[in-house]
Amino acid sequence: MRKEALLIFLLVVMQFFMPFEVKAADLYQINVGLVTNQFSAELTSEKPFNIIVKSNSKPKAKIDAKKSYVSVKNGKLNIAGKSFNEEEIELLQSDDNRVAVNRKKYRGRLLVKLNDDKKTLTVCNILPVEEYLYGVLPKEIMPLWPEEAIKAQAVAARSFALSAIEKNKTSSYDVKATEMGQVYGGVDEEHSLTNKYIDMTRGIVITYKGKTIEAFYHSSAGGYTENSENIWGSFVPYLRGVVDVDQEAPKYAWEKIVTPMELEQILKAAGYNLGKLKLIKLTALKQPPVESFDRGISGRVKQMTITGEKGSAVIEGNKLRSLLQLNSTLFDITVGLVKPNSIEVPVLDKFGNVVGKKNIPIKTADVEVPSYLHGFDDLRIFTGDKNEKIIIKGRGWGHGLGMSQWGARKMALDAPKNSKEYYKNILAHYYTGVKVQKIY
Repeated sequence: MRKEALLIFLLVVMQFFMPFEVKAADLYQINVGLVTNQFSAELTSEKPFNIIVKSNSKPKAKIDAKKSYVSVKNGKLNIAGKSFNEEEIELLQSDDNRVAVNRKKYRGRLLVKLNDDKKTLTVCNILPVEEYLYGVLPKEIMPLWPEEAIKAQAVAARSFALSAIEKNKTSSYDVKATEMGQVYGGVDEEHSLTNKYIDMTRGIVITYKGKTIEAFYHSSAGGYTENSENIWGSFVPYLRGVVDVDQEAPKYAWEKIVTPMELEQILKAAGYNLGKLKLIKLTALKQPPVESFDRGISGRVKQMTITGEKGSAVIEGNKLRSLLQLNSTLFDITVGLVKPNSIEVPVLDKFGNVVGKKNIPIKTADVEVPSYLHGFDDLRIFTGDKNEKIIIKGRGWGHGLGMSQWGARKMALDAPKNSKEYYKNILAHYYTGVKVQKIY
């Protein structure tokens, strides 16, 4: 709150002493890591552009080439063959001559920093938060979705950005331009509809006890979101598991099948040399809210034990998701023979000639648990049958914390007609105990 009060004071002072208008939103600048810890980046522009250094506002050099590279050579930054002793340089661009970084154009300022290792560099984009959001929303949500869902996404993304600025004060950038931060596409990815809803919610954020929250979001939760401590280990009061209405999401239900040998090889490559698999131990997935030591409240896997001839390993759910490339950690596992879901039959014409093929669905039961395992539903035993498979059936896409985008879409579709602030209801559903308020 002190920071907000100081900003308001500065605005009042500037109105009296400065001859031009300053927008409050422009005081919230975000530093986006476009290229982080890389050896080089491609630069393109339609016209020549100048370079200035941190210690001097006068141009240090002029780059005439329409395409060049910024790299590190002999411990120094180098652009188009020109070397710089400074550890930070700025690429001067304008609205009619933007400098594209790796073929993407951005608003605001472009800084190139030499990293401490003197071998790699980082390219940053510094711009007002609202303009940053123009390049985020079309990458995170479909512009043709319901208005209230897009507004909810705009407020969540703004909250995440402002929280990142506060959180990463000592870092060389606030957020990455990837899934590790918020996906950010720059100028060319902007869309008029998402820009419109960003402007309509300008300065509105989600707060908990007066502080802007780290508003995590994901594609779909698979019916129930998760408590923060069950995903990342730390308790966050506003990230509590709630019912999700994301049944229309394309990844609401999914399936992946691997062979025991494939899993053995994946585990070995990750440092778990268990040998031939013998069993998997995991509590059976039940309807949420779930109370289990190895699953979260939504049923997401916190840990799973895998035993082989050479030993056992307890592997965290997030690690399993990464190793097996799963959509989420909300899944169950069975071991057995895979039954076909359909049979293919020929289509004949009236003369008996084959003119095509048709798949006829077969209704099959789930893999049966052997009678000797009744009462031990947390065990999946490998029999060694050559046709045996590991069947992973899951729901949702993403970490499952905070707002589900597909759930927000459904809530927006079901909102009362002509409701222009229903996005606040959506946010209050997915973030527990919060307020939605305008801070600038």
